[in-house]
Amino acid sequence: MDGDVESLEALRAEVKGTNINEQTLLATDYLNHLNEPIMLLEMVADAPELLDELAIWRPKSYVEHFTDSSFAEKELAIRAYAAAPVEFRSPFDMTVESAGRCICATVEPLKRLTEQGRIDEARILATEVTTILGELVDRASMIIHGQVTTLGQSQIDQIMGS
Repeated sequence: MDGDVESLEALRAEVKGTNINEQTLLATDYLNHLNEPIMLLEMVADAPELLDELAIWRPKSYVEHFTDSSFAEKELAIRAYAAAPVEFRSPFDMTVESAGRCICATVEPLKRLTEQGRIDEARILATEVTTILGELVDRASMIIHGQVTTLGQSQIDQIMGS
């Protein structure tokens, strides 16, 4: 569809009435992939056994998520994503990639803290990370709904602990 206005408009008409945004061609359902580890992080201090489940979580691309999904319009979501305007898709991809890296970078420190019995510190870390992830998911949702906001490099560095 690369730049084909008529095809883009046809796709926008096709997504009308679905959970795929007509303007951005992105679907909110993808955020469920990030909400799962966030829920685990919220519970991990009280249920450290959930760290094993969190440790096996891996970021999935948008296409991988929908390929594995039971989302009713999953094929449409994949086609729409391929045609999503770069001004939405690029900041969206950067935002969800930052969230995925943040989740993966948190597992080992949480394991160390819980293994050492430092549950209060694990709780603080998990709370800080879930706050950051909540902000990233909110930002991704805003992009899906047509409000383009991106993180500055200093914000990305802060999230990643650089």
